[in-house]
Amino acid sequence: MDNKHIAILGLGLIGGSLAFRFNSKGYHVTGYDVDEERGRAALDLGAIDALAGSASEAVVGCDFIFVATPVGVVTDTVEAIMANIKNGAVVSDVGSVKRPIMESITALEPAFAFIGGHPMAGSEQGGIAAADPNLFENAVYVLTPLPSASEGFSRDLTRLRELIEEELGASVMVMDSAIHDEIVAAVSHMPHVAAAALVNALGQAAERAPAALALAAGGFRDTTRVASGSPELWADICLHNKAPVLRSIAYLQDELEAVQEALLVHDAQGLEGFFQRARDLRAEVPIAQRSLIPPLFDLMVPVPDTPGAISAVTSLLASANLSLKDIGIVRQREGEVGALRIGLADEKSCALALKILQSEGYRAYRR
Repeated sequence: MDNKHIAILGLGLIGGSLAFRFNSKGYHVTGYDVDEERGRAALDLGAIDALAGSASEAVVGCDFIFVATPVGVVTDTVEAIMANIKNGAVVSDVGSVKRPIMESITALEPAFAFIGGHPMAGSEQGGIAAADPNLFENAVYVLTPLPSASEGFSRDLTRLRELIEEELGASVMVMDSAIHDEIVAAVSHMPHVAAAALVNALGQAAERAPAALALAAGGFRDTTRVASGSPELWADICLHNKAPVLRSIAYLQDELEAVQEALLVHDAQGLEGFFQRARDLRAEVPIAQRSLIPPLFDLMVPVPDTPGAISAVTSLLASANLSLKDIGIVRQREGEVGALRIGLADEKSCALALKILQSEGYRAYRR
């Protein structure tokens, strides 16, 4: 690709990961962050080639500009750099809320192509220290172009799409910004709220029974992992996607009230129905999400807590040319103590991996 100069404005987890990746692919990356210490760290770590003194300085001469700031300041940042954006440059953001950003950017009437973006990848850890050049591999990357896209704009969309798919290794989906916000409210924003609520509820229980915190390992820790995310970040996201998040919370409230009512009247059949519906729907999630997030086929592989145990499993599968799309460690979880969770791309690969592992004595099983 001829367009080799990229600016990254905001060098946290997402911006830093973009910088590392593009830098490793041979692009000249100029970075800027309002936190001078973070900017210097990005430069020292080799994520960026040059550190600018301001956002407007960073974008001079750049072919692609990624605004990786908090959602609430994306528009202000774009407005601040408008005068220095060269002809033909493509500007995108990485915010997990799209409709408010697209509406406010439209009001600026930019002379350049602005295309909303949301890489659906991340971590509960934040900052440049957590940045990972492989963060976007096999992830879905949503783009939300303006509805009144010209022919030239369509070419810019294609350029950005090719950059993301070829250099980041992500799968691009193009969709309306309002639809995007409804989806992420249900699959990302509300689950973060629910996880935080579960942890806070545990805090109330611990006031009566202090041992509750010590016993909250296993499934509870796994379920509430995302509650370790940045409080400032998630407050910003929820406020900017308020209406869809409120609708998703209302759906959750309806379900909790149904359980509460069933408990009050000792309705065993109603409770069984509640859990059965959830179990059946959960089994359909990979299929239902096929158009947004490619489904993974999971294996659980119990392993001993010894050096080399994980590499022995992954090397065994690699020798069969099986590509692992996801891998995680499930610690102290009920029924899955000390297990690797391995995600493969298709049924055939999963079946082959299961056969190989079981033939080598592993008590692997489908999840």
